[in-house]
Amino acid sequence: MTLTSLLPTPRDSLPAPLACDAWPARTHATTRDVVIAGVSVLRYADLCGTPCVTTAPAIVPLSGGVPSATASTSVLVAAVTGCDDGMLRLDARLDELAPCWAEARLLGRISHAAERRWRLGACTVVLPADLGVGDVVALPCPGAVGLGEIRPR
Repeated sequence: MTLTSLLPTPRDSLPAPLACDAWPARTHATTRDVVIAGVSVLRYADLCGTPCVTTAPAIVPLSGGVPSATASTSVLVAAVTGCDDGMLRLDARLDELAPCWAEARLLGRISHAAERRWRLGACTVVLPADLGVGDVVALPCPGAVGLGEIRPR
């Protein structure tokens, strides 16, 4: 539990911390975005549309941020297509993947609403309670994920 989880108002100036081993190397959070090696994930989604995926070197565990020469981590970006009765629907297919649900991020805006658990298929994800259709969410996922794996059939 972080300060921004307990008190939503500091979200204007404090980005929620990242679990660095879950995200690609050279990743940092801002209040409205996640930046990987200098590239804004939100801008990437604007250019490519959602769902989209970007892959970069993973971090060597317990190394303090050293990029791996062999392992990859992907970041999946999806738009919210529905959120009612505690159910969340995204424009991406995630049922065959193992994203790090605890690291889900709302991109593009700062929410002052309390966080709540949303059901997404058989999983749960914690995101702001005022989530709406069109909001953009980023999820890190271990390994290299192809766009064909997340595009709806």
